[in-house]
Amino acid sequence: MDFARSLLDWLPYLTAAVFVFGLARRIGRWSRAKAPAAPLFPLPDTRRRAVVRLAAEICLLRGRAAGTVPSRLAAWLFHASLVLLLVGHIRTVTDFPGLWAALALTPATVDRLAAVAGGAAGLLALGSALALAVRRAVVPGLRDITGLEDVFVLALLVAVIGSGLAMRLGPAVDLAPVRAYLTDLARLRPRPMPEVPGFALHFLLAQALVAAIPFGKLLHLAGVFPAKAGVTRDPARDRDGAGPLWTAPPAASAPRRP
Repeated sequence: MDFARSLLDWLPYLTAAVFVFGLARRIGRWSRAKAPAAPLFPLPDTRRRAVVRLAAEICLLRGRAAGTVPSRLAAWLFHASLVLLLVGHIRTVTDFPGLWAALALTPATVDRLAAVAGGAAGLLALGSALALAVRRAVVPGLRDITGLEDVFVLALLVAVIGSGLAMRLGPAVDLAPVRAYLTDLARLRPRPMPEVPGFALHFLLAQALVAAIPFGKLLHLAGVFPAKAGVTRDPARDRDGAGPLWTAPPAASAPRRP
């Protein structure tokens, strides 16, 4: 029993180690991968336009152009709601009383706004995740390529979002013990988790999700950058560093007369 409690106390550090090791291993594989030059057309002609194009593909999910409008909308809402939830979770670590005072917001008002915004983002994330899961189950082409990893990832995401949403929509949660616990973890002072309703389940599920990120498809956001660099790599730039960022496709030669 004491060993199990000690393991739970140190589990966040083990999760962080697994995440860092897995991420470093994946980045190392990306850096060693040799991709042949595969310039695409049309290509941006300046570095600024290249960055803008990459940002548009990431923020607007333009790479999913082959999907239907409802599926692209569900994917965009899911990713946007996850970003909102991550931003909202900053208040579980620290608060910003100076900012609220500058905005003339009382702590009670901030808590009400956080409850509404967090609940809405959680419902949006849960609904869009379920929509993506249903889509994988009913669309024949997607159902055929869906493996156990996809099912596990979707189930884990739904469990993490659902457990957090239950905390948000359930009885009021006192964040002070949670902040104190996370602060002690950051200071390398492990201790038992606070007895806050629903926190232990949500935190353990979140750790499982974090540990799984480097080893599966959940790392696709970070993989966008080396993938785009690989298919647009300029051999001249790789050789002497002086070539353009984007390589234009070669002009088609005129057909020869017989």
